[in-house]
Amino acid sequence: MADIAVELAGVELFAGLVPEALGRLAERAYVQRVGRGQVLFIEGEPSDTFLLVRSGRLRVFRDSPQGDELTLSFIEPGATIGELSVVDERPRSASVDAAEPSALVAVPSGVVREVLRSSPDSMWHVAQQLAAKVRQLTDTTADLVLLDLPRRLGKLILEQAVDAGGGRLTTTFVTSQSGVAAMLGVTRQSLNRALAALVRRGWVRAADGGRLEIVDAAALRRFIAS
Repeated sequence: MADIAVELAGVELFAGLVPEALGRLAERAYVQRVGRGQVLFIEGEPSDTFLLVRSGRLRVFRDSPQGDELTLSFIEPGATIGELSVVDERPRSASVDAAEPSALVAVPSGVVREVLRSSPDSMWHVAQQLAAKVRQLTDTTADLVLLDLPRRLGKLILEQAVDAGGGRLTTTFVTSQSGVAAMLGVTRQSLNRALAALVRRGWVRAADGGRLEIVDAAALRRFIAS
């Protein structure tokens, strides 16, 4: 329980809570483990748990009435799911599955609401968290409207790049090509054409292990901003 309390203390939503309040959350928390591809919940289901990703990676997605699937985001270790439903007590706004085997710290949503209501300072942090999500959604909407596919793909490659040493930046998508296409709201064929265009310009190239190596990050950033 002490370990869980320490993990919960690192959650921005709980930044205004005193140790006693964090302890109350930890007392009711439990660890949930999910395998790759396992669905945690479906859009429209009751939201009865607040989740902290301890390890692994989760995928947030929505399905259209026509059966198309759009990946909205990936949830990394240290990030959380369920803040909105904690506040408005409405059903899940999207579906979530595991992009890879994951361990989660789950806290009943009702317990979270009870603890937050007891701390005026914590409500300020809740407002800040919701404001950050609105800004993120604004940026995402702007990208969809203002950037064509090659630029959106280039931006995604840069956002997920890691330092591979020797001044090299590489990107490895944890999802399939179909998953990346869904994230960008396009078909797999369109994604392949956009990637081929970036390769032809000499800004990225294929590397071992399914990685993409960024050859000229500065040129890619200028392209995205143009």
